[in-house]
Amino acid sequence: MANDKTLRAVHVGLSTGHAGSFDDSRPRLIHDLRRLEGVEVVAYCETYDSSFLDEAKKYDPGAGLYSSLDDMLAKEDFDLAVVVLHPSDVAAALLKLADAGKHFMVDKQFALKSDELIPVTRAVQRNELTTFMLYPWRHHPAAIEIRRLIEEDVLGKPIDVESRQFWGQVGGPLGKDIDAPAHRLDTEGGGVLHYIGCHHLDLMRAVMGCEVKSVQAMTGRPFGHMEEPMEDIIVLALEYENGGFGSLHNGYTKPITVGDQGYDSAFVLRGVNGWAEWTPVGGNKLQVTSASPQWKGAPEKTIGYELTPMDSIVGRVWYYIWIEQFIEDIRAGRPGVPNMVDGLHVLQSIDAAYESARTGTRVAVKYGVDV
Repeated sequence: MANDKTLRAVHVGLSTGHAGSFDDSRPRLIHDLRRLEGVEVVAYCETYDSSFLDEAKKYDPGAGLYSSLDDMLAKEDFDLAVVVLHPSDVAAALLKLADAGKHFMVDKQFALKSDELIPVTRAVQRNELTTFMLYPWRHHPAAIEIRRLIEEDVLGKPIDVESRQFWGQVGGPLGKDIDAPAHRLDTEGGGVLHYIGCHHLDLMRAVMGCEVKSVQAMTGRPFGHMEEPMEDIIVLALEYENGGFGSLHNGYTKPITVGDQGYDSAFVLRGVNGWAEWTPVGGNKLQVTSASPQWKGAPEKTIGYELTPMDSIVGRVWYYIWIEQFIEDIRAGRPGVPNMVDGLHVLQSIDAAYESARTGTRVAVKYGVDV
């Protein structure tokens, strides 16, 4: 693909998740797609609520409008798609796009279960497509710094990783909407691990530099507003392929007060030479301690980040720069990071975690398209 070619893009899904709004109240992917250099948005597709197509017509009068992805594929000439749908509908849409040879960027979660992604992954590999799965945290400056410190032997070989993520309660007087698609089994497919924990599972894979080998999980339903078996809280013990270990603790457990949606997060990486601590949500500092000779004069350091705000999907420039990388990867013929295989592997580890919680046993994770 010529580097100077304008890439023609479509937006599939306007009413859900990180699509955002057409006005400036929630400038997310709809706005991000329009401002990417070298990209022309040619069409919008919305299957859930037709009123969003009316809004799209006002926002972008020259673009095509569709209530069916099949119609869009039949009538529009485009190179890439941004997909923001309920997990129950994502895999089928991605398979159609991949079979048609279209690159895509897709908001999580990518399916109800991992086996739905296997034919998609095969089609992506067969057609050598660039894919971009919206698990952003490995691209945060702090995560990039942790990887650099590992590679430069300041932290040394990673031997343990710890993640904590807690959101506000679902249901109850001040809780999140129990009827929202993210909190229903038919549209989401799982509880807090499926919706939130996926992000840090990918981040943990990135900093450990390998996959989860086996998982032991416990789930709980202290509030029980979501339908069974969706969990309010989950704890994972993880064994990695490099011999290291990890723990992940997620919950919809924080009481929500007026004006506070409730979020608590932490991330710790321990290596043979030192450790790094970081607060992913709202944190702009990385605390590092190292016994490496390189840091003999100052074994403890605080690395700060000036996270420039931006009217984007997470309100920071670093996220938008990551989205720009997707366009560069398409032009260069690269697979994208994280790509379709990464998305498949995270979901395969989630499926193994749910199996472990159901059976009370340690479960080996099976990866790839032949499981």
